[in-house]
Amino acid sequence: KIVGFTGDMTNMETMFAAKNMFQKTLNSNYLESRVEHTYVNFENRNNYLFNSGIEGIEESDLILLLGTNPRYEATILNSRIRKAYLKNKIDIFSLEDMGDLTYPYTVLENDSKIINQIIKNEHDLSSKIVNAEKPIIVIGQSILKSNNGVFIFEELKKYLISINKINDSWNSLNVLLTEASAAGSYDLGIFSSNNGSNKTLRKIYDGEVDIIFLLGQDNLKIKKNNEFIIYIGSHGDKGADMADLILPGAAYTEQDGFFTNLEGKLQKAYKASYPPGEAKEDWLIINELSSAINGNPLFSNKEHLIKSMHDFLNNGNIKNFEIPTYNLHDEKIFVEHIDYYYSNTIARASKTMSECRYARANLKKTGTEG
Repeated sequence: KIVGFTGDMTNMETMFAAKNMFQKTLNSNYLESRVEHTYVNFENRNNYLFNSGIEGIEESDLILLLGTNPRYEATILNSRIRKAYLKNKIDIFSLEDMGDLTYPYTVLENDSKIINQIIKNEHDLSSKIVNAEKPIIVIGQSILKSNNGVFIFEELKKYLISINKINDSWNSLNVLLTEASAAGSYDLGIFSSNNGSNKTLRKIYDGEVDIIFLLGQDNLKIKKNNEFIIYIGSHGDKGADMADLILPGAAYTEQDGFFTNLEGKLQKAYKASYPPGEAKEDWLIINELSSAINGNPLFSNKEHLIKSMHDFLNNGNIKNFEIPTYNLHDEKIFVEHIDYYYSNTIARASKTMSECRYARANLKKTGTEG
């Protein structure tokens, strides 16, 4: 009856420490990185990465956007798409009218049946994808959260393999993750099931939870009942607001930490300052909690933690993933609205971001917005 959620900016050391605490100290398998029912096939890491690469966008000759607004969700990636259009005048398609993406694109009818027609070679776009040398299909999180998430991902992958658009030299299937910690958490296996479902979230909804750990997690949308909530974080946002116990942690700028980027590359962020007051680095809080519970710390020091994490990542752990049964549902797929200047807990606490948000909302109309 103990569950936990890692946050959208949580570094990999913290997540790995939390995974060890849940498995070895708390005897719980209910640690999750997803706060919604987002489908992820984690059998192969290519199932959740941007496989074509950011630079690969400039080599592409066709781009299809499914359930994503890259201008808000990944601005650098979007600028690459614009550059590719200006340079090569490539064809760009989107399942929904996303407004001004800074480049022209063709809007498809927003219906799940359209994707099914493309997969079955019954749509005009099918032949374009087949004839393209390096097409790029971008699947957004809005797709993977929809009722058709499993169907679209699995069938689209099968289709791209069948027409040889997923091979050793080029992989057309790309997932656009919107959280800094997402790829790293998936690599570390921060899941509560082996079929892509979110058992941790379901357990909370079913009222089967006594204790919830929020590790830098401020986006969980639940109605608090009698659960005892422990929050480890830095900015006292939504997670801290419903917590019974707050253990002050460090922001990502206040601790060294590893993150895995969209392309699956491991990167290290170095701290620019130190945690203020009584705050500690997140991994240290978890280590001390484990020591207080069973008398033994999980790791002797940070170097021990990092070595253990790298060993875990390098060992190629066997992932027994089971694809769930799925059907095609008749539905429109809308890209979730993103409050761009308030997209994370640090941005929401920022005076500068608040001023930007206010200025953007109060821009005077010029009559040229289209």
